[in-house]
Amino acid sequence: MVAPGGRVKVLPGTYDEALVIGKGLTLEGVARHRAPVIIAASGKPNVGVQVTTSEPVTIRNVTVHSRGANGIGGQGALDLTVERVTVLAVEPSAAGNLIVVLNNSDPRGPRASLVVVDSHLDGAIAGPASSPQTFGIRAGGDIDAWLVGNEIRRVGGACIFVSLRADLAGETNVDVINNDVDECYPTGRVASILVGPGFPPPSLSPTATGTVNVIGNRIANTTHACRPTSAISFEYFNGRIERNRIVGVVQGCATATLRNLPAAIWVGSLYGFPPATPVVRYNDIAGNAQAGLRVAARQISAIDATCNWWGSATGPSGEGPGTGDAVIVETGAAMPRFTPFATRPVADTEGQFEEEDASESEGCAGDSE
Repeated sequence: MVAPGGRVKVLPGTYDEALVIGKGLTLEGVARHRAPVIIAASGKPNVGVQVTTSEPVTIRNVTVHSRGANGIGGQGALDLTVERVTVLAVEPSAAGNLIVVLNNSDPRGPRASLVVVDSHLDGAIAGPASSPQTFGIRAGGDIDAWLVGNEIRRVGGACIFVSLRADLAGETNVDVINNDVDECYPTGRVASILVGPGFPPPSLSPTATGTVNVIGNRIANTTHACRPTSAISFEYFNGRIERNRIVGVVQGCATATLRNLPAAIWVGSLYGFPPATPVVRYNDIAGNAQAGLRVAARQISAIDATCNWWGSATGPSGEGPGTGDAVIVETGAAMPRFTPFATRPVADTEGQFEEEDASESEGCAGDSE
């Protein structure tokens, strides 16, 4: 009944509904005595809250129980904001996504927009052995997305997955900032945060453009599971990988996948895609087995990997001079620039100390600008 652009206020309670939002509106839970608004459709609908309009839609202060493949989202040129929302996979049995917007439509058409802020997502999975491949947040295709300040737990795919259009064309711009992700159990083992093409036919060559920034995230693996193979797997795009805290994510039992090799941060492609061009700075990379940074063979230009903390004041091991997490360069790749390196943790120090105090005057200032 609400007019386009209006607001629907929902009183506390549990609603046995699978919603379809076909016009622009705000759906907002009204808290009373901290009682929640829960949208929990019986059965296994494909989408718990499906958005089918390109008009702006905001979903705020509700909880969604996802029994089917997808919790909130849809396909096409959506304009979706999800704020202070909880999405829980209840008895997950199918691959899917907790929050998803994929825009694979006509490249001459409008772009999609996805904003997910201050939300909690949980795959509700008992352990890594029982995980269906459900991604936490997925943004793909012709899209501008801001994924900021979310907490993601116990999913059977990557906690955050940024992907190209199915035809590897278009433009994808995504900021992944200040999220807290843990217990990411990707079925394909690839990464907690996965940035790159999906699994396209080998006959296609990417023509897409875009920038993906992965900044200020806490990435953990508190159960010491063999999955994932990487904390961040970064293919094809340019962007910044900065001020992330990646401590003890990659275990000795982590194994190679079809698209990456074990490392806290993997840069490049095993599929023959063009090189990725990220700047990798001011990260805390410590306690990861096998490698802290691994560079794929086709990375023919040196990336900037300076001013990272490798878990040791002597710097990285491997290609580096020290005893910290290793820098490994696959045969044929250019050696990344990893000196100067930080001699103490730096991920949380932005603006807190001046350059003369940073890293024993090695030139790694607290401010990355």
